[in-house]
Amino acid sequence: MNNLIIRSLLTALARMGVAEVCVAAGARNAPIIAALIESEGVKLWNFFEERSAGFFAIGRILADRAPVAVLTTSGTAAAEVLPAAIEAHYQGLPLVIITADRPRRFRGTGAPQAIEQKDLFGPYVSACLDVEVGVSLSWPTRIGPRPFHINICLDEPLDTNLSGIDFLAHHGPAAPKSPAPPPFGLTGKATAVIASGLSRAEADTVAPVLAKLGLPVMAEATSNLWGQWPNRPPLNALLHEAAESHFQALNAQQIIRIGGVPTARWWRDLETRPDIHVTNISRLPFPGLARTENVQMQPWASLANLSKYQLPPAQVADTVPDMHESLSSHPLSEPGWIYELAKHIPAGARVFLGNSLPIREFNLVVSAMQPEVEFYANRGANGIDGIVSTWLGVSAIVRESWLVVGDLSAMYDLAAPWIMPQLPQGNRRLVVINNGGGKIFSRVASLKHLSRQAKHVIENRHRVTFAPWAEMWGLAYLKIAHSDELKDLPDGPLLIEVVPDAEQTDAFYAMMK
Repeated sequence: MNNLIIRSLLTALARMGVAEVCVAAGARNAPIIAALIESEGVKLWNFFEERSAGFFAIGRILADRAPVAVLTTSGTAAAEVLPAAIEAHYQGLPLVIITADRPRRFRGTGAPQAIEQKDLFGPYVSACLDVEVGVSLSWPTRIGPRPFHINICLDEPLDTNLSGIDFLAHHGPAAPKSPAPPPFGLTGKATAVIASGLSRAEADTVAPVLAKLGLPVMAEATSNLWGQWPNRPPLNALLHEAAESHFQALNAQQIIRIGGVPTARWWRDLETRPDIHVTNISRLPFPGLARTENVQMQPWASLANLSKYQLPPAQVADTVPDMHESLSSHPLSEPGWIYELAKHIPAGARVFLGNSLPIREFNLVVSAMQPEVEFYANRGANGIDGIVSTWLGVSAIVRESWLVVGDLSAMYDLAAPWIMPQLPQGNRRLVVINNGGGKIFSRVASLKHLSRQAKHVIENRHRVTFAPWAEMWGLAYLKIAHSDELKDLPDGPLLIEVVPDAEQTDAFYAMMK
């Protein structure tokens, strides 16, 4: 009887638009895997552990903007996908989580490979479909912009002699039309835009609106608004790097946030500034602020109406230090190295930014990038979890991709390169900024007065180097001491280790205060 619900599962996946499944195999999900292998029109990626599979799936969704499934066996294997489910929830991504399970009668018994998998992902999925032979249910035909959990109970015998389906022969209904957006509640006060977390296609839509508005735009690297792009109006006269010094020099009384929640500290400080009106235009339902006074949400469809408004522009004071001059005078500082990377990453590359210091430091130097460089990042709900795996998903089918990540982020995802032999050939540059620990904490004001021992513990200081990691996974390795070594890199996957100068890093940030 398992074959009937497995066939129904595959048909539902096809109707939801799933064309890729990330598989972490076990005995309980073997019948589903066997049927997938016999199917047409679906790509399988196989993993030995579930956390990497979940984050790789997120990378594939980010790259192609289509649903991707991750399939686990029963027991704690299912729980390993929770961090990816949380990330997908806050990014609004259609991650389909399929967990094979023992029949319902085993729940609460303590029997091997039996845990309470139903509703395991709690509020981080739109629904949990608990499937068992003989239980009638309605299979979904489409998936919205949130994770969805299918828990499929399979009884023994676990027959693996199953036929597949043609995924291309099944199509779900089209997405319903969005309702007309409500009118804006904008004021006539000095206005600036903050842009973050936009895909390239979204940035193509946003660019002409910003050009018509003529407002200053504090654009993070992940806004994908910087640089030269075909069929876009020039924006460089409006764009400002999302540096804290630029925010502090901004006299805005009204902010329009477009895209994801910004990483800037200044955004968090808006919690205590109810006098500054905030309008959020995003595909996500999250305002990014806990305060409700003078904060409004607008759906993405309202963007087209924004250019109808004539709003007074806020001003950015011209007392801001010259960022590029400061970077050039501290070439071995961590931001200095990021500046050199920005200049050497080739045009047309995909770049994934780590959630700790790299994403913030790239915001300082993004104007130095080559044309058509596309940025990605996780929201960071999991801190530094799954970053290498997500990047590999994003880079799976492109020729040139770069990851810039901190040392602890790299160590958090040491299993990620397992998938690389399954990827097409390409120049995948994994850059590890090794500053010997979580140095972002040294810049947190509330932690500055801790004892030296406490700082060691919080920063997880270490003396690890990354050549053995590269050797483990068969990656070429390069430890660089000068930016000239970024020229003429060899083809193929390459791990680049950079060790910044701590004194120059401190001097740079002291100059920027």
